Amino acid sequence: MLKMFVAPQLPKERTVQIDLPTLDQANDAVDALGAIIHAVGSGQITPREASELSNLVAQYARAINVADLELRLDNVEKKLEEIVSILEQKLKCS
Repeated sequence: MLKMFVAPQLPKERTVQIDLPTLDQANDAVDALGAIIHAVGSGQITPREASELSNLVAQYARAINVADLELRLDNVEKKLEEIVSILEQKLKCS
């Protein structure tokens, strides 16, 4: 019932469109955040919308970091397995 009285006074969500740079690496988030800040400064988006966009950028950057770390860990594990295999063969030959 309260919602019926308050709803007309609540701001409606809106679709915002701003040009963000491509996020290929986590450090690209710096440029994306700069674009978001510029959009606030020019009045294109509100600070609240900027905050929500910034959170998305931060989450995406973290996902990139996690994926990169997993790839690097996989490569280290493969190299370690190769080294162990080589050492085992050398020990058998001695």
